[in-house]
Amino acid sequence: MENPTAHAQRIADLVARLDEAADRLATRLERAGNRAEQSESGWTAAQVGAHVALVNHSFSTVVDGTAPVAKPAPDGFVERPWSEVASGIADRIEAPARVQPPTTVSGQLAASQVRDSAARLGRALSALSEERGRYCFTNPVVGTITVIQVGDWAIAHMIRHNQQAKRILGG
Repeated sequence: MENPTAHAQRIADLVARLDEAADRLATRLERAGNRAEQSESGWTAAQVGAHVALVNHSFSTVVDGTAPVAKPAPDGFVERPWSEVASGIADRIEAPARVQPPTTVSGQLAASQVRDSAARLGRALSALSEERGRYCFTNPVVGTITVIQVGDWAIAHMIRHNQQAKRILGG
C-alpha cells in the first residue's frame, strides 16, 4: 500500500506533466495558424490534436469510473514501471474508430480541445483515490496497467503526437 503522501505526490507530478504536455501540443497548434489544417498526406496537425483530445476524454472516463472497465487488481499483480510498459508500445498504431478525428478541424479548435480534455483528465486524476488508482485496466496497446498509470499513458500519447504534429508542420 502506497502512503497517502506518496500517492498525492504521484498525482501532483502526473497532473503537472499532463498540463505541460497538453500546453506544448496546444501551443504548437495555435502557433501554426492555418498550416495546422494542411497536410501532404495523412492527418493534419489539427486532426492530430483532435485525436489526442478524444483519447484524453476516453482516458478520463477510465480514471473517473464512468467507463466501468477498471477492476480491482488480481491477486499477485505487481505494477510494472512505466518505462517497461512504454517500451512495449508499437511504433505505429491504428487509432480505433471512436478516436478518429473529424475530416476537417481548425488548429484553434483542436488546441482548445486538447486543453479542455487535458483539464478534464487532470481533474479526474486529482480526484483519484489511492485505492482506485491501484485498480487495473487492460488494453491491447499497453497490456494490464493500473488506473493511475493511465495518466502516464496520456502524457506519453500527447508527447508522441506532439512530435508527429511537429513533423507534419515541418519543424
